[in-house]
Amino acid sequence: MARRLIRYLTGLVIAALIALGLHLFCVGSYSISTRSMSDVLQEGDRVLVNKIRSDSNPGRGRIVLFRGHRTQGRQAPLFLSRCVGMPGDTVIVGEDGFRIGGRLYPNLPTTENMFRIRRNIKEPLMGLMRDLNIPYRSVGEDSLSLTFRLTSREELLLRDKLPQLPDIEWLPGERLRHTFVIPAKDSLYRIDSTSLLMCREAILAEYGNRASIVDGTLYVDGKPTRYLFFHKNYYWMLSDNEDEAVDSRHFGLIPETRIEGNVWFRWYSNDRKRWFQRIE
Repeated sequence: MARRLIRYLTGLVIAALIALGLHLFCVGSYSISTRSMSDVLQEGDRVLVNKIRSDSNPGRGRIVLFRGHRTQGRQAPLFLSRCVGMPGDTVIVGEDGFRIGGRLYPNLPTTENMFRIRRNIKEPLMGLMRDLNIPYRSVGEDSLSLTFRLTSREELLLRDKLPQLPDIEWLPGERLRHTFVIPAKDSLYRIDSTSLLMCREAILAEYGNRASIVDGTLYVDGKPTRYLFFHKNYYWMLSDNEDEAVDSRHFGLIPETRIEGNVWFRWYSNDRKRWFQRIE
């Protein structure tokens, strides 16, 4: 009797370990609690995520489950988006948005806009910009005001640090056209002002205390650097529902280490007609 019980318990433990291993490394089941991909997935849907890494996982155009930034004392939250940019892709940023592989997408956080501020707040504003490693791109200055360029991401950083900052006036004007390449693992990458802005978090995460950014210049091991290797592949994620989205427009480039995998099958939905459907 005792041996039979031991065999039974051993079988349960082995089955539990197999199930845990499959969930962690092969396939996981998740419940959808967001409307970021509402054209395909609805709140309440339950889906299977393929976690087996391959050349097509994560795949171009596929819906991908990935983790955001880890907050202190909490596990990094999960998000759903479509993978629109692969390692090595060239991204062309222009007036009407950005293009990858000839397809147009909404504007990036690196899109530059023109702003005007009162001259009397120039010094405190520039001090804060230096602290945040935001370059001052002067366009013009007169006795009352000055105009300069900020990206959307830089503007958010400034407003977050200085909520009492007097109104910054947005000025319509031509946006600068520029390009950057999404970093690929073990490929030599040229560092310029655009790539430094786009890859800032990735560089600091990969190189740690060896890297620093001073006055728009990257230093590695104390030496100014114009080329470096990335040790991970990176991706650009974009949600179908822009109003509900939390994606690369907020996080920037997503490293492969934060990607869970492709969403490939819906096994439950509040709408019975949507049960047991493959997700492309």
